[in-house]
Amino acid sequence: MKRAAITYCFILMLCGLNFTTAQTNDSLPASSTDSVLYLSLDSCRAMTLRNNIDIRIAQKNIEKAEAEKSAALSNYFPKISANAGAMYMFKDMQFIKNLEEYIPPFSIDDGSFSPEMGTDIEKLLNMLRSELIIRVWEPITVSLKGAFLANITLQQPIFAGGRIVSGNKMAKIGVEMAQENNRLQKSNAIVEADKMYWLYISVKEKVKLAETYSGLLDNLVKMVSDAATTDMISNNDLMKVKVQRDKVKMELQKARSGLELTRMALCKTLGVSYDTQIVPTDTVVQTNEHFALTPPNALERRPEYQLMQKMIAIKEGEIKLVRGNYLPTIGMAASYAYVGGVKVQGKNTHPQNLSNVMATISIPITNWWEGSQKIKSARVDKNIAELEVEKNLKLIELEIKQAELNMTDAFTRINMCDEALEQTKENLRIMTDRYELDLETLPALLEAQAQWQNAYSELIDARIDFRIKETEYLKAIGELTGYPQ
Repeated sequence: MKRAAITYCFILMLCGLNFTTAQTNDSLPASSTDSVLYLSLDSCRAMTLRNNIDIRIAQKNIEKAEAEKSAALSNYFPKISANAGAMYMFKDMQFIKNLEEYIPPFSIDDGSFSPEMGTDIEKLLNMLRSELIIRVWEPITVSLKGAFLANITLQQPIFAGGRIVSGNKMAKIGVEMAQENNRLQKSNAIVEADKMYWLYISVKEKVKLAETYSGLLDNLVKMVSDAATTDMISNNDLMKVKVQRDKVKMELQKARSGLELTRMALCKTLGVSYDTQIVPTDTVVQTNEHFALTPPNALERRPEYQLMQKMIAIKEGEIKLVRGNYLPTIGMAASYAYVGGVKVQGKNTHPQNLSNVMATISIPITNWWEGSQKIKSARVDKNIAELEVEKNLKLIELEIKQAELNMTDAFTRINMCDEALEQTKENLRIMTDRYELDLETLPALLEAQAQWQNAYSELIDARIDFRIKETEYLKAIGELTGYPQ
């Protein structure tokens, strides 16, 4: 009778475990619903994309690149600047022109006139000379107490050695690189979110498995204890059942602690409070069909590939920028100035309007050798970048192939774990029947049950591993980069 009860206990355990692991939508107390988050895989991804710090940084880098692109575009347009200033000079300036050396005294001694008349004419001319020097060439006083100047200048580049065109192309490429980096950060975030999501489901399923097994072992210990009092079961068998129960309880406690830590880690990934209770709406029982068929353009769809190609374009632009530094530059400039506040001989002068237009050309002459070497250096940098791209492309191709094979292996593992679970189920059924007929011992039955439990746990791991490998494969072929945020 006791053996039949124990046998019935194992049958209930088997049915109960099958039922429990198929459940995914947990029910929580109504009082805690305010902090409950029902989470699907798609919503997990969407929340991660909204709250991920690396993605937010990548978006800011896009804004920065857009601003730099606009700044580079402004180099095509005229540059206008305005200046204004005022001056107060404490000491006035005097300008004196001494003409004594330029207008020597008059002397008539050539005999053209009589001495008396010559002397009179000479005196008259010298009087006129003195009057001219005093009245016309008297000192000039200039005062700059309160002088001011205001001007506006317009400069228009015509040819800058190709630097403006190259700078704008590089700025545009910079925006595209920031966008590709944003796509890369999104795909990385999705992979991390998927891993945490499926890991949480996995640990949650294993906790259910351990809880059911622990409860049934509690009942089994009670039944075996009752049987031991009537000497139907040895005390040694009872101790083995208790040891197995204690072992399962320890595993259950570890699983619960792991579940709590996994939940908090998932909350961190989602960007929600650590107090949030998460109820996943997906199940590990559901497994997609194997579809690892790599598209022909998988490499080109990777953001890493696009980033590397654009880096080559940046290096090409740097060559043109360096070359432009050693080419002639042509420009035009126009200016207008307004000057006032100047006093001459104590009187205010009229303000002056000054304007001019000029064309400029600058030709470097003595630094051609330096320029040729810098251009050569920039070309070498481009060659190095091309070699780095070649190396990394081979690594990406290998990564794609590895992801495809990993997904294939994971799917194969699921099938093998399914078969192993069916075999352990059948073995447990046979051992249960043999135990009921007194053909097997209780420890042997416990071992059969432990094998079944391990097989079911392996199946959970296999299904979780497949879902993770599926996500990694989608990332490898560039399928995750366009996920909506």
